[in-house]
Amino acid sequence: MARPLAVVTVLVASLAATLGANGACSKASTEGEAKQWAESPPPKDVPIPDTLAIAVVVDGAAKPAITGDTLRGARPDFVDEDRKAWRIPTLVPEAGPPGTVEATSPTGVSVKFTHPTADGLEPVLFLTRRGEVIVAALDPKDPFPRYHGQGGRLHRSGDQMPRVGPVSKLEITRGK
Repeated sequence: MARPLAVVTVLVASLAATLGANGACSKASTEGEAKQWAESPPPKDVPIPDTLAIAVVVDGAAKPAITGDTLRGARPDFVDEDRKAWRIPTLVPEAGPPGTVEATSPTGVSVKFTHPTADGLEPVLFLTRRGEVIVAALDPKDPFPRYHGQGGRLHRSGDQMPRVGPVSKLEITRGK
């Protein structure tokens, strides 16, 4: 009699182990849903957004907005294979130096750039590789530095200049 009881105990134990293993394996069916494929990089020729509309105010007076058509009609001052940038005075002639350019985001965050800055940087409207339009200050001698924003393991500082993006308004105050 002891022998059949031992066999039943072993069978119950192996059945429990098999069911436990199958329960753990059921996760494999949902694993494919959780996997995420790497996104492909943005295209080399990033289109200018059709919905772009940046309000422009010069010395308190409203001027025509900067739109996608405005950017398509103006030759960029700085270009590389991934990015384009227009000096603000290229798009708004009244914005020439001396003066300030204040860029405001839709959330109300704004940054003022003196024009020119003490370091000789230029305020620009910048179309990034991701299709974002921002306002930043660039060095005309090296507008797109080789290590731009790549601090990483080499402890490079990256770009320290403030920027505003997206941009909803440019307010230009001319120096007197």
